[in-house]
Amino acid sequence: MLANRTKLIPIICLMLGLLLGYFGSKMAMAEKEKGTSEAAAPIRIVEITIDESQQEELFTQLRKYADEWRYAIRIAPTSTSSRRFLIQMWREDIKLIGVYPSDPGELKLGFYYTNPAIPVPDLFFDTEIRDLRGFISEIPGATLTAR
Repeated sequence: MLANRTKLIPIICLMLGLLLGYFGSKMAMAEKEKGTSEAAAPIRIVEITIDESQQEELFTQLRKYADEWRYAIRIAPTSTSSRRFLIQMWREDIKLIGVYPSDPGELKLGFYYTNPAIPVPDLFFDTEIRDLRGFISEIPGATLTAR
């Protein structure tokens, strides 16, 4: 009888360990998915409207802005035959992602936390958007709307 119990105890421990591991991994995956959905939402959105012929000037001003605020920047066409571009800026605390959704004269630029676990105070977003507005105002007829 004692020999049967000594064999049964390790089997029970193994089964409990497997169950705890399974449920623990399910909970971790649920937390990760929750964090991913929160990270996907922009903190601020900026819409920049320009005349299509001023696209290069917009890129110049965005590069100046990136230099001023110490962002790495990437501006690339979305395809080889496209006049639409993807704009990305990033640094340790904030990243910006922009795309021309349908009109080459309208750029939507989202401000995001680089690491959602370390949020940045709203004041930083407001200050940077105010400065971006100054760079965009250098382009005749351009407008910037923040929300």
